[in-house]
Amino acid sequence: YASDKPDDNTLRLTLLYTPGLGEGNGKDYHDQTTQDLGHHEFVYGLAGHQGDWRREQTDWQAQRLNQPLIAFQSSQHRGTLGTSFSMLAVNNSRVRVLAFKRAEESDEMIVRLVELDGRPARNVRIRLAGPIASAREVNGQEQPIGAATIARGELVTDLGPYQLRSFALRLAPSRKNLGVPQSLPVELPYDLSASSLHDTKTAGGFDSAGRSLPAEMLPGEVSYAGIRFRLAPAGVGQPNALRAAGQTINLPPGNFKRLYILAASVDDDQRAAFRVGERSVELTIQNWGGFIGQWDNRQWTEKEVTIPPANPVDPAAPRTRIDPYAEMTGIRPGFIKPAPLAWFASHHHNTGGRSEPYAYSYLFAYAIDLPLGAKTLTLPRNDRIRVMAVTVSDEGEQFRAARPLYDTLERDTK
Repeated sequence: YASDKPDDNTLRLTLLYTPGLGEGNGKDYHDQTTQDLGHHEFVYGLAGHQGDWRREQTDWQAQRLNQPLIAFQSSQHRGTLGTSFSMLAVNNSRVRVLAFKRAEESDEMIVRLVELDGRPARNVRIRLAGPIASAREVNGQEQPIGAATIARGELVTDLGPYQLRSFALRLAPSRKNLGVPQSLPVELPYDLSASSLHDTKTAGGFDSAGRSLPAEMLPGEVSYAGIRFRLAPAGVGQPNALRAAGQTINLPPGNFKRLYILAASVDDDQRAAFRVGERSVELTIQNWGGFIGQWDNRQWTEKEVTIPPANPVDPAAPRTRIDPYAEMTGIRPGFIKPAPLAWFASHHHNTGGRSEPYAYSYLFAYAIDLPLGAKTLTLPRNDRIRVMAVTVSDEGEQFRAARPLYDTLERDTK
C-alpha cells in the first residue's frame, strides 16, 4: 500500500491496511474490521541506484517485478520473420504502454499510453510491426475524440505530465498471408430451448429449474481466438442447445486439425469424456453460473445484537437487530477456474423471463486435437452438459505454432 524512508538506515513497507477499526466506520460497518484477514502473499524487491528515480527509472524495475514476461515455446515451423520480431516499440522510455488490444467494435488496434515523469513528453513515436495506415484518438470507452498524426508509418503525439491518451490504429495491408485458420460449423441436433426473451416465460430452460440464457444478449456468432462458433437462433421455444446423451455427431469432410466445443454445465462442473474418432478426451465442462474466480472470502455467523434507543432521554424497551457480520468464523479460499471463457452475460432469466441481476451466464470454449482420419464426435452420457455449438478448424502451420501463446494469454490474463 505504501512505503517510506524515515531515515537513512530504514525503509518501511505498509503491507496491510484496514479502515474502520473501533469507532466511526468500524461501528457502522462491522465487516470492515476484518477485511484484510486471510491469506496474503507479498513480493518486494530492492534495486540500488544513484541519483533521481526518474533518471534511473526505478519505476520500470517495479513494473518488471509486478508483471514478469510470459515465456512460451512454439513448435518449429518455416516463417519469414527471422529469429526476432517486435510487435510494438516506443521511442521514449518515460512513456509506458498501458494497453495494446483489439478494438471492441472495429478491426482497429487500441494503444493506451501514459507519461511517467510528470513532465511534458514531446514527439513520442509508436511503431508497430507494419506501417500504420490510419490513426485517431479515442477515450477510455473507445469513443472518438479527434484526429491523430502519422509520420512515415508511425504514430506521433505529445503527452502532458502524467497524461493518459488512447489511439485507435489500423495497419496497412500485410504483404504476407499468415494462413488465418478456416473454421466450419458442425450441424447439431438441438433438443433444448436454453434461452428466453425478457418478460417471456421459458419454454424449456438451460437448467432443471427452468432458468435460461438471456436471448436478447445471445449473438448469432461467438468468436474466440480466431475461431467462429455459429449459434442457433435464440427465440421463444426454439431449440438452441444440445443435452449430452451419448450422441454421435458426424464431422464435415476435410483435413481439419482441431475441434472446438462451446458448452457449459448445470448443477456444478461436470467431468466427462468426449470421443473424437477412436480417441477419448477428458474435459471439465464448467458451470454456466456462479463465479469463475474469487478472492479469499470471509465466513460469518449472524447474531442478534442490542442497539441504542432512538431517544436516550426516554429509552424504550431495548431494541435489537440481526447483525449478519457479528462473528467471523473462517476463510473460504480463493480460486480461479481454468476453462477459456468465450461468452458471458451479466444475468440470466428465471422461469417467468425476469432478469436476475448478478446471476451470471457463461459459455466456455474447449479445444480438442483431431486425430488423423477422425470423422465423428461422440458426446458423453451426461445430461447436465449443454453443448451450444461445435466448430472444426484447419489451423494453418504458422497459426498452430502461435496457439501456445493464445492458450497462455487466455489462462494468465483471466
